Amino acid sequence: MEYSPEELDALALEKIETGQKLLADLAQLDGVDGVRKIGKKISQELKFLNKVKNAKSVTINHILCSNLTHFACLVQCLMSCTDVTHVDFPLPLEDRGSKLRVDIVADGGATWIKVIARNPKSLADGVHGRTSYGSKSILEQAEEYVEAAEANPHMFKPPRVVFRFLSKIDDELIEELQQVGITVLVQQTSQPVPRMEPTAVRKLNLDITTLIAYVSAMTNGSSHWEYSEPLLTEQARWEREKPIKPLLDDLFHGKDLICCETAVSSFQEILSILGGSKEKTRAEQLFERVQILPDVPLPPEMQNIRVGGKIKPRSLQIFAFGMQHEAITVTSNEGFVRAARMQGLEVPVVVHDARALTEEKEKSARLLEE
Repeated sequence: MEYSPEELDALALEKIETGQKLLADLAQLDGVDGVRKIGKKISQELKFLNKVKNAKSVTINHILCSNLTHFACLVQCLMSCTDVTHVDFPLPLEDRGSKLRVDIVADGGATWIKVIARNPKSLADGVHGRTSYGSKSILEQAEEYVEAAEANPHMFKPPRVVFRFLSKIDDELIEELQQVGITVLVQQTSQPVPRMEPTAVRKLNLDITTLIAYVSAMTNGSSHWEYSEPLLTEQARWEREKPIKPLLDDLFHGKDLICCETAVSSFQEILSILGGSKEKTRAEQLFERVQILPDVPLPPEMQNIRVGGKIKPRSLQIFAFGMQHEAITVTSNEGFVRAARMQGLEVPVVVHDARALTEEKEKSARLLEE
């Protein structure tokens, strides 16, 4: 079909307006990892389309081959998701030296979404082996995603893998994908991505930092102090603004509390040096509710983690214990969590603000007016 210059110009303008709207939608999710990267790619597409439009050199291939079709599908899907943590997220494939990219990680990590804007004929050709050399069929890709999900559990379960198609696909392909383990959604039917209910983990692994925070005088009604150490004074101010103990009590309610021997012995050592009598009594009462279990060997996924910086051997042992027992680790050691993530290890955690033992520090502190 032949297009007049005016028609091509109008099609280019339509694409440009689509891209501008996509950038406006993405601005609402600016803080999500990967969103700015997608925004830059859309801006590059717009820059090119504006260039050929201004030069009066638009061709139909410029319209048909524009990646804005894919980005429109991606952003529409993104806006229907909840608790998005990553966009265009790379995952290493074991023993293959390559990376798999997850378009959208949603539900806090429990759902992976791949957005597919290819037309039905291209998909059908791929299923039946009519692809260019080296390219994978949609079913081969599906198997890779399911395999990667099993190798990268979220809260001890493989993430749900969703393939979201821009165009309608035949029922046979849908059935084959579902047999592989894929949830199939077709965007033409305006299906939103259903939220994956969070996994109910009933077991909590208490880190040293959590044991300290729970028994501290500061978190047990004695936060109106100005200490000689500025950090403690700041923690006291945080505690007055956002008390930690009610949050931990709510988290602990109805859960099985466990602790490894390394965490308990380290905590007891700190408590014997810095703790006051009431803090020691609270620790005894807490351990009546906590099951103390032996340390565990490092699981395979943690054996290659490099120790150093924020990753100390003791912390590695405590977090390994939680993973071995399929328990969420409760901690204020956010440095370890970030450092582990940078090495490719996602540890199931609940992070809270740090609090120190302060009962003995009150002897040299100034009491504030309440």
